[in-house]
Amino acid sequence: MRFGASETDCQGCQQIYPASDLDRYLWCPDCRATVRRRGARWGRLVGIVAGVAVALYVVLIVKPMQLNLLWALPPLMTYVLTSRIAVAVVQGYYRYRGSIQVQAQSEPE
Repeated sequence: MRFGASETDCQGCQQIYPASDLDRYLWCPDCRATVRRRGARWGRLVGIVAGVAVALYVVLIVKPMQLNLLWALPPLMTYVLTSRIAVAVVQGYYRYRGSIQVQAQSEPE
């Protein structure tokens, strides 16, 4: 229990930290940074793939008469929105799975 204890273990790395250093999900700053980095990496990848797909759709299917700056908005907005959604999903997935350090050690090299 966080509110009565002065120290508790991090849900990500299972190490003991002062309760004031942990967030509301009981994760330490190092584990939060790791999850953010992983989420940002996957978010950029998903955003780029979705943005390129929309750009190809605009060029190959819609076939605008003139390619001006307005036709760059749908791929750009697709990148921004899908990358943010992917970051949130990946971060939630890693928090749901639990321990980050144990997972990294169990993955094959």
